[in-house]
Amino acid sequence: MKIPRRWAGAGLGCALVVAGLTPLAAAPAWSAEAPADHVLRTGALEVRASGAFPQVTQYTDRSTGSVLHGNDTALTSLEINGTAQPVTVTSTKIDDSTVEYALTPTALSGVKLTARLSVKKNVVTLAFTAIDDPEKQVTTLRIPGQNLVTVSSADAGSGVAAANLSVDRAVSGDTFIPLTADTPLNANPVASNTILAHTGELAAAFTTNSLYDTSSGVSNKDGGNFWRQAVKDGENVEIGISSGQWLYRAKDSPITEDLPWVKVAITPDANGDDTVDWQDGAIALRDLRVAPNKGDQTPDNVITHIPFNFASQATHPFLRTLDDVKRIALNTDGLGQVAMLKGYTSEGHDSANTDYGDNFNERAGGLDELNDALEAGKKWNASFGVHINATEIYPEANSFSDELADENARGWNWLDQSYYMDQRYDRVSGELDKRIGELADATHDNLDFAYVDVYYEHGWLAKTLQDSLIDHGFRVGSEWADKLAANNTWSHWANDENYGGSTNKGVNSRILRFVNNTQADVWNPDVRLGTSHIVEFEGWTGQNDFTAFLKNVWTANVPAKYLQHHEITRWSDEAIVLADGVKVTGTTAANRTITVDGDEVLRGGTYLLPWSSKDKDKADKLYHYNPAGGASTWTLTDEFARNATLQLFTLGDGGRTKVGDIAVKNGQVTIDAKAGQPYVLVAGKKADTGSALPKKVRFGEATPVIDPGFNLTTLDAWNPSGE
Repeated sequence: MKIPRRWAGAGLGCALVVAGLTPLAAAPAWSAEAPADHVLRTGALEVRASGAFPQVTQYTDRSTGSVLHGNDTALTSLEINGTAQPVTVTSTKIDDSTVEYALTPTALSGVKLTARLSVKKNVVTLAFTAIDDPEKQVTTLRIPGQNLVTVSSADAGSGVAAANLSVDRAVSGDTFIPLTADTPLNANPVASNTILAHTGELAAAFTTNSLYDTSSGVSNKDGGNFWRQAVKDGENVEIGISSGQWLYRAKDSPITEDLPWVKVAITPDANGDDTVDWQDGAIALRDLRVAPNKGDQTPDNVITHIPFNFASQATHPFLRTLDDVKRIALNTDGLGQVAMLKGYTSEGHDSANTDYGDNFNERAGGLDELNDALEAGKKWNASFGVHINATEIYPEANSFSDELADENARGWNWLDQSYYMDQRYDRVSGELDKRIGELADATHDNLDFAYVDVYYEHGWLAKTLQDSLIDHGFRVGSEWADKLAANNTWSHWANDENYGGSTNKGVNSRILRFVNNTQADVWNPDVRLGTSHIVEFEGWTGQNDFTAFLKNVWTANVPAKYLQHHEITRWSDEAIVLADGVKVTGTTAANRTITVDGDEVLRGGTYLLPWSSKDKDKADKLYHYNPAGGASTWTLTDEFARNATLQLFTLGDGGRTKVGDIAVKNGQVTIDAKAGQPYVLVAGKKADTGSALPKKVRFGEATPVIDPGFNLTTLDAWNPSGE
C-alpha cells in the first residue's frame, strides 16, 4: 500500500485569482497537535476523514485493498462570499460511518456552519446540515483546496476525464488527461461540467449541487461544477479535484437555496474488462447522479412530433392532433410517441406564449378539447408536451406587465414585437411558478412535457425554472442541447437536422453520452449508437409528408431507441458494449451491426429487433425493416427462439395486416420483405398479441364527425344523408 503523500499549498488552494475565485494561502502542514483522523467503514469502503477539517485523506476499497488519496493537508479556511474566512473546527464521530463538524468563521459574527461527512456503501457524502446566519451575511460558499480526490503520476494508470457541453459537431467537449511526469501543469484551476478520476486500480465519480448566481463566467454552460488543477509534486504531477461554488442566498430571493453537498463514489473495475479507467467511473456516476426528471421515459419516447398552429389559423386543432396520434400508433404498432404542441395558447405559436395555463387557443379547440385529446391519447401510448417561453413576452399576453417586460430590450419580432423579460423578477415574485402551476392544474396529467423555447440562461435562473417545472410534474426539454442541461431530455436543434448550423447541434461528448445515453435525446450523431431525429408532417417548417415522417421513424429512431434501452458498459474504437448482451460495431451506417449474445439483430439498415410493448418487462414482439427488400435470415433471441411459428404482419394505416405464419427452424426465421415496408412479428395465434392499442379506432373522437380526415382505410364511415 502506498504511503499517503503530503504537500503544502498544492492543488486548488495555491491557485491564483481566476474567474472571480479568491486564492487561499498555502495551508500549513499538520502539527503534532492536529486531531487524529476518524476512520469510517462500510462493507465496501474504508475512509480516513480528517479530524481537523471536513475532508477525506484516504479511501480504501475493502474488496481489493486499493487506495485513492484525498487531501493530506488540513485546510483552515472557507471561502464565503468570495473571501477566505479562517475557521475554527471541532469534529465528533457520530457512528461508524459519520463524522460531524462544527465550523465557526472567526471574522463573521454569529455565523456557524455544521457539516457531516458520511459513507454509505461506496459513496462518500460531504453535506452541510445547517448554516446559522442570523444577519443573512452568507451568499456563497466554497472550499478551495479541498481535493476530494487526488491522483498522481506516481500511481500507474492514473488519469482524469473531464466533460463540457460542446454543441459543435466538430469540437468534442471531452478532455482526457493521462497522468505522467510530463503532463502539462495548470497555472490556474480549470472548470468542467463533469469529471472522473482514476488510478489503475480505482476510479472516482463526483456529483455536486454547486450553483452560481449569474449566467456568465464560471457559471456558463460548462459550469464551475468541478475544478481541477495539475501541479508538481516533486518529480510527479498530480491533479486534485474539488467542488465548485455553492449558492446559499441568491440576489433578491426571499428564500435560501438547498444546503451545499458533494458526493464521491469509489469503484474498482465496474465493467469486467480487467482495466480501471474513466469508463468505470462513468458507470459509478449513473448511480450517483441526480438524473434528469423523467429521463427514464427516453427509450420509450421513440417518436416526437410537432403539431403546429400559427397566426390564428388553427390548422392542427387539438382533436385533429388526436387523430394524428392514432394514425401514427396504427402505423407503428403503438411505439411510444410525444406530441409537442406548438401554438396551444392564444392565437398560436409565438402568441402570448408566456400565458402557460390561462389563455388556451380557442380556435384550436380550447382547454376542454385539449384535455379530451390528452386523456384519449394515453390509450394510444402517446404523451403530450407544450412549447413555452420564459425569455420573451408579447404585449397581448395576459401575463404582460411593466415589471416583467423590459421595453428597452426587444426580442423576436414575427407577428408582434416581443420584449425580453426580467427573469429574476419572474422568479422572486413567484409569477413564473404560478403560471407553471396554472398549466399543471388546468390540464390532464398526460401533458407531462414542457419544451422551453429560446432559453439562454444558466446558473440560478436556469435551475429555478427547472425546479418549478419538475415540482409541477413536467419533463424538461429545450431548444438548445446545452441549455437546462441538468434536466434536458430533448433538444430541438439536436434532433432536427434542418435546424441550426454545425456549431450548435447536439452535445458532443463521449463521456456525457456514456453516462446519460438512456436518459436524454440531446446528442451529437454517432454512427454506432445512432441518434433520434424528427421529420415532420403536421406543418412545422412547412413539412407535411407523412411517408417521409414514417421513413425516419424506421430508419433512424427505432434502432437508436432500441440501443437506448441498454446502458453502455464499454466504449472503444472497435465496439460499444451495452448491458443485456448487446453490442454494436461498425464504422459507417452501411456496415453497422447490432448483436445480442453474439446473434445479429441489425445489419446495416436491415433489422429484426426485439421489442417490449407498453408496460411489458420482456420483449413480446419483433420489428422487421428492410429498406432494399428481399429475403433475410435471423437467429432469434431467447424470448422467441422456442416458438414453432411466428405471425408476420405488415404495418400501415389500418394497423396490422396479417401476411401469414412463418416457421421457426433451429431458432431461426427467414423473412421475405417488401422494400421499405415495416413488419411486426409476434408469437401466439391472436392477431392482437403484443399490441398495446385499443381494439377499435374512432377517428373524429369528441367531434360530431366520424373520420373527418379520411384516416380510415375505407369510406364505410361516410354515410351522408339529406341535401
